[in-house]
Amino acid sequence: MVWNYRVIEHDGNFYIHEVYYNADGDICAISEDPMHPYGETLQKLMSDIGHFLQAITRPVLKKEKIRFAAMDGVPRRQVKRKKRSAANAR
Repeated sequence: MVWNYRVIEHDGNFYIHEVYYNADGDICAISEDPMHPYGETLQKLMSDIGHFLQAITRPVLKKEKIRFAAMDGVPRRQVKRKKRSAANAR
């Protein structure tokens, strides 16, 4: 699995998240919380900031429009949907 930083828009704001891709290059996960630059040394912090700068050169993802693909080697979870009653059907 590969990942990179991407800018994700949600609630009218822009954040940087880690985005994970499966072998087909499809998004299969994102970090729950936005990321912040980090480094155990000044050099590593500068490198991480460089990756953040790369993120802003890629297309912005809209959080509500991301469709997650299956992770490699992990079958898609079956989602059971409740049947709607005739009163709730539209």
